[in-house]
Amino acid sequence: MSLYCPQGTCYQVNGQASKPALVLIHGVGLDHTMWQAQVQALVPDYQVITYDLLGHGLSPRADAGTSLDTLAAQLLQLLNFLALDRVHLVGFSLGGLIARVVASQHNQRLNSLIIMNSVFNRGPDLSAAILERVAQVDLHGPIANIDQALERWFSPAYAQANPSYIRQLRSQVLANHQPSYSRCYRLFGEGDNVAAAQLRQITSPTLVITGELDPGSTPAMSQALAAKIAGATATIVTNARHMMPVENAAQVNQHMRDFLALHNAHTANP
Repeated sequence: MSLYCPQGTCYQVNGQASKPALVLIHGVGLDHTMWQAQVQALVPDYQVITYDLLGHGLSPRADAGTSLDTLAAQLLQLLNFLALDRVHLVGFSLGGLIARVVASQHNQRLNSLIIMNSVFNRGPDLSAAILERVAQVDLHGPIANIDQALERWFSPAYAQANPSYIRQLRSQVLANHQPSYSRCYRLFGEGDNVAAAQLRQITSPTLVITGELDPGSTPAMSQALAAKIAGATATIVTNARHMMPVENAAQVNQHMRDFLALHNAHTANP
């Protein structure tokens, strides 16, 4: 069942409050439902919180002033409303950028950090390509890039075997409020070096993970990002593309489970 905090953020809580809290942040154009496989796998050991970013799902729209700091503040408001002093935090794609901002500004709130399929320090060619997509999204909304995105996100074999899911996901992305989508897509397109100067301030245990075949959030990016965060580990999921939490759920869940288990001492909610 979806719930709402006073600021309007739509969220769900699964699992017992006595378990360590695990918060999952989705990517641009998606919503909290992208994490279904992770919720199912991890809820026996965690209180799993998922929510809709501003401009997505059932949360309020993203206004013209929305920034990555705004989206980080949304998460902090939710944590405060739920009286969660410390959490394990996972951010996927755009969610990984938000997680980096939160970790660099509020590291004391994290028991651990997982940055998943997130961009870092794009090269000139990738920067030019993403900025062109941003410009097209500004003009036409999500229809401008959804079909190309789905090709990047999933393997042909997965798309062929799961046509109903691909259709449902395409419809979900197209249903986004166009100005909100454009604003958040721009944050994703321009935010690859967000908080770069503050990465050394992150001292919580950190896993940076992406897919071997992710063309936009590449293994080299994850390895470079991990090298900037003290003690961070980079993990590459074999034969995985961008939407690996869905397509490669079993492998992703195992990596998450193994990492989180190392950092669970004294992390249960009061």
